[in-house]
Amino acid sequence: MLKRLLIFTFVLCGFYSLQITSLFAHEIKTIHITSTQWKGYTNENGTGVYWEVIKAVFETIGIKVNTKLFPWKRAERTVLIKKSDALLGAYYHKDKELLYPKWHISVEDPIVVIFKKTAISDWKNKGIKSLSGKKVGWIRGYGFEKTLFENTDVKHKELSKISSGLLMLNAGRIDALIDYESEIRPWSNKNNIDLEKDYYMKVAKLGNKLFLAFSNTQRSKKLITIFDDRMDKLVKSGEIENIYLKWGHAKKKFSKDRYTKD
Repeated sequence: MLKRLLIFTFVLCGFYSLQITSLFAHEIKTIHITSTQWKGYTNENGTGVYWEVIKAVFETIGIKVNTKLFPWKRAERTVLIKKSDALLGAYYHKDKELLYPKWHISVEDPIVVIFKKTAISDWKNKGIKSLSGKKVGWIRGYGFEKTLFENTDVKHKELSKISSGLLMLNAGRIDALIDYESEIRPWSNKNNIDLEKDYYMKVAKLGNKLFLAFSNTQRSKKLITIFDDRMDKLVKSGEIENIYLKWGHAKKKFSKDRYTKD
């Protein structure tokens, strides 16, 4: 009897969730999402694996996805001041005035530090602390000063794009550069910088989950309900993993088992 009751309750909850999602989707026709450009993930023309995941969530139920790309800090600002509905590719931060769904959209690549072989001598023994007192560059708004370097004093150089950081590193204007290998390698090839010959690239931190972070509005709460309900279905059906596989990623790039925000 109890088993039947639990099954009935589960079906009833699923039906209620479907009804709420349909109601909100009928009410909301467009979602405005901002991000920065990551090649193959958030391309300027609206293609890329992240955009495809988002469109699978919203556009298949009639909500048009409008995309805008800015430098990261500006992209984040447009959501904080409620000029956009959501920021794609955000870390989970309790201290920010943003709303987060329960589902992530990706598990990021490991964060790497790159430096000339002659610049840092004691990485093997000290790891990230070997950068103490050094000039270290990373993209404006990434917030590594609050995470990677919370207990390490470095001279932070804000960058607007990774190509500038590579050129500064090559010229000796900074001692190290922090970003993702998937971002660094294309630009190093384009600028004829031989990473294997002259540089060390070390993993500074395994990747975090990335979220679609929403502006703090009543409209966003409805969009989050839609997002989580649709993600439940798309993850269960395997469609999300199939999108990542289609773009050449392993299943662990989404990693549904890493379900919590930690």
